[in-house]
Amino acid sequence: MKRLLTTFCCCVLLMLSGCQKELQVRFDSLYFFQNEEQLQAMKIDQDQLAQYSRNLQARVGKIMKKAQATSGNGYVVVAIRSDEEVAVWLDMAPVLHEYYEYEIIESIKKMRPPAVDHGILVFGIKMAIETAVHTPKAIPEPKAWIEAKKKVGDPDDIEQVVLSIWPEE
Repeated sequence: MKRLLTTFCCCVLLMLSGCQKELQVRFDSLYFFQNEEQLQAMKIDQDQLAQYSRNLQARVGKIMKKAQATSGNGYVVVAIRSDEEVAVWLDMAPVLHEYYEYEIIESIKKMRPPAVDHGILVFGIKMAIETAVHTPKAIPEPKAWIEAKKKVGDPDDIEQVVLSIWPEE
């Protein structure tokens, strides 16, 4: 009887552990919307940016750890102003559930960003959920940016595009 009860408990525990499957979130390369010269003019500290990127990846991974999502890939896009304000967009296919998108965005906004001397630093990090395949898109383009690019004078000026969506207060 003891053996049967022990076997039953082990089976139940195995079934429950299978229900708590953790999603695999993988990150790949960073895409900078500004060139090296522009980044130097903004006085971006490479070490601070690297640490920020690692912390961002850890936070997103923690949020997605217990999420229920289908496999997909895309970018997490971050804009950092010189006043240390941060904006975040996701460019994922398929689109991430709004709950997890909100959690990711709000968590990243609460992080202390690297210092930006002037202007707006804009970059994206490739992210894959439950797949080893990262997006084939060379450049991130969140949905909100598509309409914004049509409204600004120079759609290639990333600061204009970002400011049209995220104006300074």
